[in-house]
Amino acid sequence: METILARSPTAKYKGQKRPAREKAQKRFDRLFRKREPYVKWWRAIRKYELPFHGDFEENKARGESEEIYNSTARDAAAIFAGGVMSGLTPPSRQWFKLALAGKDTPKEAGIILDERQAIMQNVLARSNFYHAVYSCYHDLPFGQAPLGIFSAADGVHFMHYPIGSYALDTDATGRVNTFARKVRMTAAQIIEQFGEENAPQSVRDAAKNKSDRVFVVCWLVEPNTERRGGRLGPQSMPYRSLYWVEGSPTDEYLALGGMEEWPVPVARYQVIGLEPYAKGAGWYALADSKMLQVMERDILTAIEMGIKPPMQTSGATMPSVNMFPGGVTVNAVADGVRPLFDVQLNVQAVQAKIEQTEQKVRRAYAADLFLMLDQIERGQMTAREIMERTQEKLQQLGPVVERLQYEFLNPTLERVYGILDRGGVFPPLPPELAEQLGEEEVRIEYISPLAQAQKMSGLINIEQTLAFAGQVAQMFPEVLTKIDAMAMLDVYHDNIGAPAAMLRSTEEAQQIIAQQQEAQQQEEAQAAQMASIQQAAPLAQAAKNLTDAANDGNPAIREWLGMPNAGGGAP
Repeated sequence: METILARSPTAKYKGQKRPAREKAQKRFDRLFRKREPYVKWWRAIRKYELPFHGDFEENKARGESEEIYNSTARDAAAIFAGGVMSGLTPPSRQWFKLALAGKDTPKEAGIILDERQAIMQNVLARSNFYHAVYSCYHDLPFGQAPLGIFSAADGVHFMHYPIGSYALDTDATGRVNTFARKVRMTAAQIIEQFGEENAPQSVRDAAKNKSDRVFVVCWLVEPNTERRGGRLGPQSMPYRSLYWVEGSPTDEYLALGGMEEWPVPVARYQVIGLEPYAKGAGWYALADSKMLQVMERDILTAIEMGIKPPMQTSGATMPSVNMFPGGVTVNAVADGVRPLFDVQLNVQAVQAKIEQTEQKVRRAYAADLFLMLDQIERGQMTAREIMERTQEKLQQLGPVVERLQYEFLNPTLERVYGILDRGGVFPPLPPELAEQLGEEEVRIEYISPLAQAQKMSGLINIEQTLAFAGQVAQMFPEVLTKIDAMAMLDVYHDNIGAPAAMLRSTEEAQQIIAQQQEAQQQEEAQAAQMASIQQAAPLAQAAKNLTDAANDGNPAIREWLGMPNAGGGAP
């Protein structure tokens, strides 16, 4: 059972005012009544599309596969889950990075945040995150899927909650801020998880008698409306966590605790207004999935009737009719055995309609898009090719991706970051960066294949602008002065999510350019000086030669140099 849930609170109420159980129970019951209109849709999706999903308090081993004759929806849901997994949170590569919000991240701070991101990625890989989040994606066709995030001795533990086992509520902005769940547990399981001293008397008696009686444990996580600032403990935390046994005395709790971050992020597909529950791909494929099951059942029935049609004969012949292949039936000619009616089914036409309906179901699940996106991971297609071929579909899926990042992955990573930070997992910050990172908010940037495919439109625009500028520059070279190459490189670097250590800051780059220009000027000055020296050397040698010739008594040179003749005086 869910033993981790008893250890999930980051603080417990000790000697402090306890929340009113009666008020919590009323809200808990109200949340489950409020979800009733959605339950019939969830059951229908399970009945006709995903027969082995969900927990609706009946025999889980039975499932609901009696109505499934065509598995297209189930296969499309598996492609959808795998596509979101590899496209949004791929285990094999980095899919997010950290940066400072509101401004450019200095290189030193970027290196620290890259280091913390690597630690988070390693913690996620060593935990059960990817198993749990895949289960969430597989449940997303129902509309939403919650993921519990709790601190554990080995880091962080994640838990997926199946459809039908929980109820939700939202705040004034439409974000989920309340989670309620029922779970059936035996007395031994309750005592193992919460401790005998916290269990009500009925549970202790059942455990003492080794009874197999099952109790319903209620869990409610909600905003701490009684939060008190300036105090330590759960009363000062933003969220409170309450556990109790259904039907136990109203002054008894199994566990009380508080949490610093929202512990149960909920992935939601498409939300209307402030509704806590969303509509998923399963909702939009439900009508076609029902049609598929009916057509598949009917065509199988028709084929069977064509192979083994109902027969008619006389009452006297009926006991001796041999229906086995090669069998012989002896009867009078008038008592012949013949089909009751001739089944003339156009199987090809029905099969074509089935295939057409299957395509509609796959489109509802975006299966074709995710199969194409998966080719990025295998290196068969580039992100640009995906963008060019599926731009319209990516635009349709864009709001879903944005919602998953904003409502689901953001709080998930914020919760993990907070748990690791409080646990001292991150290396200590250098003094010069501690104050800066303490004051600045850290934002999350997504660099997954799906996020990059959506960003490719911006990258293509950059490349097209640069290519066009190069063409124009062949005729008008001055146009290149219009391009800020450093700003362009920063934008491209940020869009592809490259590590911060790859690029220098603009200030560092300008200093290096200034140093290079200064060094170049010095080299040019030295070269000019050397050229002057080299030019002056022959002139000096020529002057020396003239002087030597004049000293040797050459009258013409002496006269040209204005020197007196060797004979002295005028002639």
